[in-house]
Amino acid sequence: MTDAENWLLKTRLDAVRTRLAAGPAASEAEAAWREAWEAVSAAGLAEEAEVALPVMEQDAGALGALLSAWERRTRPLCAWDQAVLKRALNAYRRRLKLTRADDEFSSSRSPFSRGASSGITGTRPPEQYTADIWALLVAQGRLRDGGNGLLEPGTGSAGD
Repeated sequence: MTDAENWLLKTRLDAVRTRLAAGPAASEAEAAWREAWEAVSAAGLAEEAEVALPVMEQDAGALGALLSAWERRTRPLCAWDQAVLKRALNAYRRRLKLTRADDEFSSSRSPFSRGASSGITGTRPPEQYTADIWALLVAQGRLRDGGNGLLEPGTGSAGD
């Protein structure tokens, strides 16, 4: 189960954009905009004009432009999303560190040897964060997809 603070505003606004693109009835569109405003408010960005104005004015074009700029990385993600990504990456690094330590100190090693460094290069990401968070970290190059559900540190996070 995910924590209340482990979601991306980008993902929620993108879902609203998708619902609006389908040309819903006026009541459904109003519900989508209300959902977008609740997400912006929950993220504490109701006072940040860049994010709040497209939602307040119910301007699908401006919302699409903001989301496109985030996707192209021409504009940095909002502070909420950056904080969530930072917490997720730190949780991943802790899990990788513990996985390596467990491998290095496991009982399968000889007590008379000096011990060997772990050969583990990646691990499964913590389940408290959703797949869209891990996909975004992979897209940013901060993590690398190791296959079979494993992630490895990317070029930007090599110094564990």
